[in-house]
Amino acid sequence: MSAPDFTLRANFSHEDKEAKGLRSLREPQVAPMPPVYYTAIEVAEMYPRLLLLGERGAGKSVLARKLATQHAATLIDLAATGLPASLPEGNLVLDGIDRLGPDCEAVLLDLLVDLGERGVILLGDGAVVRAWRLPTGYSVHSLLPLTQAERAQYLAVTGQQHQAPLSPAAANPALFALALSVEQAVDTPEDLIDAAFDDNPARAARAFASVADNSSHNRAVDDVLAARHLQTYDDVAIAALFLGDPLKWSFSLQSLLRRDASIARRLAPHLLAQDSDAALKGALLICGQDISTPVQQKLLLIVEQGRLSLPERDEAARHLARLGDPRDLERLCAVPGGSFTMGSDTHPNSQPVHTATVAPFRIGAYPVTNGAYARFAEATNRSWHSPEASIPERRNAPATDLTWHDARAYCAWLTEQWRRSGRIGTSEIVRLPTEPEWERAARGDQPDAGAEITYPWGLGWNTAALNSEESGVNAPCAVGLFPLGASPYGCLDMAGQIWEWTTTLWGSDMATPSFAYPYRDDGRENIGAPADIRRVLRGGCFSSTSLKACCTYRGSLEPNGFWRGNGFRIVVSDALD
Repeated sequence: MSAPDFTLRANFSHEDKEAKGLRSLREPQVAPMPPVYYTAIEVAEMYPRLLLLGERGAGKSVLARKLATQHAATLIDLAATGLPASLPEGNLVLDGIDRLGPDCEAVLLDLLVDLGERGVILLGDGAVVRAWRLPTGYSVHSLLPLTQAERAQYLAVTGQQHQAPLSPAAANPALFALALSVEQAVDTPEDLIDAAFDDNPARAARAFASVADNSSHNRAVDDVLAARHLQTYDDVAIAALFLGDPLKWSFSLQSLLRRDASIARRLAPHLLAQDSDAALKGALLICGQDISTPVQQKLLLIVEQGRLSLPERDEAARHLARLGDPRDLERLCAVPGGSFTMGSDTHPNSQPVHTATVAPFRIGAYPVTNGAYARFAEATNRSWHSPEASIPERRNAPATDLTWHDARAYCAWLTEQWRRSGRIGTSEIVRLPTEPEWERAARGDQPDAGAEITYPWGLGWNTAALNSEESGVNAPCAVGLFPLGASPYGCLDMAGQIWEWTTTLWGSDMATPSFAYPYRDDGRENIGAPADIRRVLRGGCFSSTSLKACCTYRGSLEPNGFWRGNGFRIVVSDALD
């Protein structure tokens, strides 16, 4: 059965679009509004070069036909026809990019470079494509699952009253289409498959075979059916299948584990014997049921070494947060004092390039996390409206939805805590960085590179080094997942991820700073400035492009402003500095 036609939404909200210019401003006591997401078609209108990711059965092919019509583009179904010898002129919609063959990432990259500035919309399986590198200029967004309200509205229009389509299992459009034929209530995809196909071992065997030879046309269904057939295999054979091709078998093995969680511990010795990427993927797969020390060690390896794709690293970090992340997330990096090059010619607000001088200081290796800020908020009864404030698996993600005043209050509280514990001296304080301190920590002694943008890792854009718009996550991820993006002093997440507060004043006009460069002692560090005077934010965030997610771009926001893309990191220095 084909999936019903829905207006699919993407993981890009109206607030996200506004916050690209850091226009979001709310009174501190007002909770964030529920997000309103753009449809995938609306996102395609904003970004002529776009990658839309979707899980299996997410409705990508139906959407591809709509997008081709909407943009007067030529649709090429790569899963059905493969890549033609020559491509037609004009805009293109390429569906099924994950089906380009064994070297599909390289094939696609060469193709997109050849297409240059043409309008191209790509659609592919997020599990396969999300870690691919694309040319600069491509935005990445994901298709959202169907909400229960959307499904209920469809049932109301069609006059159906079944409960199965409203279950969590039917949020996937392909599984929703299957659920329309099921009368009883179901809770999981496995319940849905069992109800739809009864006890049909022959159908399960066919699904298994289609997954094995990559011939399935409905993987959302066949992956779950194949798991039923996997129950006839022994543990060694199951582990061998997975380690031989994790991408092919991960969904079926996940389904098998939902059917019988005890299998995880039996599989662990066979899956975790090595430190290969396949073994790390195996640890991710079973960690929901097996939290033994070997599994946790593999999760830590994924996070600290930047192994696997970003979604897999973030998943590993979420499990570590739930179990108790063993990393020192309050670690400080020493930054030597002295003179350094500040500013850049790559944006008018960062000009002129000049020399600035700072005293030595220590700075947080990571932005302040949800877990750390939550301890402060609980101890002081400070209001904090972040949706992630009390989610255990997000304790190691950056604390966001914080005003400049929130950040400073945390610093004052932490000063007392750390003095009492002996972590800092009695003459030292915890505070926000000044703008020169932030840039010094991010770029070190890197000189001006003229027209080239300076990043913490050096020159040249590297999408694997940060959480930016090109990552397609459109949200903060756990801290420290990009070791390639470390600054010269070991600071992580200083480009992308979240905008970070500094003490430095900007002015009242969002577009043009009143306190322009060169940086100097002209009152721009006035802590008591009026509330309408904006403070400088640095580093860019998850929705920033290569221009902003760098060492030198200057953003700003009113001190009472906050949104889900801004937070802060701390500095420790002598109180007299």
